[in-house]
Parts: sequence; C-alpha cells; structure tokens
Amino acid sequence: MMTTISSYSTTYKGNKGNSRTAKRQWNDSSKQRLLLRLAVTALLFVLLFTGLTLMTSYAGSEHPAAPTATEQVVVIGAGDTLWDIAGRVRESGQDIREVVYSLKKRNNLTSSTLQAGQSLIVPAE
Repeated sequence: MMTTISSYSTTYKGNKGNSRTAKRQWNDSSKQRLLLRLAVTALLFVLLFTGLTLMTSYAGSEHPAAPTATEQVVVIGAGDTLWDIAGRVRESGQDIREVVYSLKKRNNLTSSTLQAGQSLIVPAE
C-alpha cells in the first residue's frame, strides 16, 4: 500500500487592507441589489394597480350593450314597476323572479326602482 503525503501548504494570510475594501464593495453591491429589487417591486405594483383600475372602470359600465334582434327597448311610464314589465314580457310558466333578475342584469340595474322616461331593454314579445 502506498501512501502519498502532500507537502503543499500555504502561508498566505491575505492582505488586511484589502479585506476592508472587499467588504465595502460587497456591501455596496448588496445595497444596489436591494434597491433594484425594491424598484422592480414598486414598478410591478404600479402596473398591477393601473391594470386593475382600468379593468374595473370598463367592467362596470352604466350603459348596457345595444339591444339585439331578439330584444326591444321599452320606455318606462309613470307608475310602471320592474315587476309589471317582467309580468308583461315573461313566457307562460316562467318564474317572474327569474325574469326580474334577468332584466336587472341585462340593464345593469342595482335596484328594482325605475324612473319615468327611463329606457329598458327587454326580450321581444
């Protein structure tokens, strides 16, 4: 069996003056990386906030889409209620609550209160 003994050794202890400079450089580069991360995070936050703001502003439009060929526009008269209009346009056997809900959804209404002169899009009879 053969044993190899290495005679390699080092006496290099490093330069004490350069270690302080190296630490300073490392601290500077870590600060730069931290600032870069913060800048990228802030930019992503601004982009996300802007995108969500634009989406919500176009998603909640007050004006419904134009009526299709199977729909008609009805102008509300004095004393008309959403339930009366739903009763006029519903098919036989259809639950009036479902018709009221679909009318509110189609016309972007938040309540069942109607104003005289208001236009509603309803299914054609």
